[in-house]
Amino acid sequence: MRKLVISLDEKFFKEEDQVKKVLNKLDEILSLKNKYVEVYLLKDDFNVHSFEAPKDFPRPDIKPYENLGEIYLCPEHIKKKKEDLTLMLVHGMLHLLGYDHKKKSDRIKMEKKEEELLNKLNK
Repeated sequence: MRKLVISLDEKFFKEEDQVKKVLNKLDEILSLKNKYVEVYLLKDDFNVHSFEAPKDFPRPDIKPYENLGEIYLCPEHIKKKKEDLTLMLVHGMLHLLGYDHKKKSDRIKMEKKEEELLNKLNK
């Protein structure tokens, strides 16, 4: 997987390394060899947002990779809410891979996949 991780505040440089390590492991686990993702670390009042890449939006700068989209993480807010940065990153990635939690059955499926991935990441 090709990835771009950007800290929009220098105080998130430490988390940037953690995000890159998790993305590398997710690449191995999920076989994301030809995928591209951008992750932004910023200061705001939310944990995670993810936005799938528009299907017909040209990105000649990332060829031959398939653009999955963007994930926005707020490390300070995640820490304040006693959440886990890795979990939030996995959650955002699963959204880019088509998972959601609009219906109860979808939420259960997504939470099961999150748990499975977290277990593999922690090995």
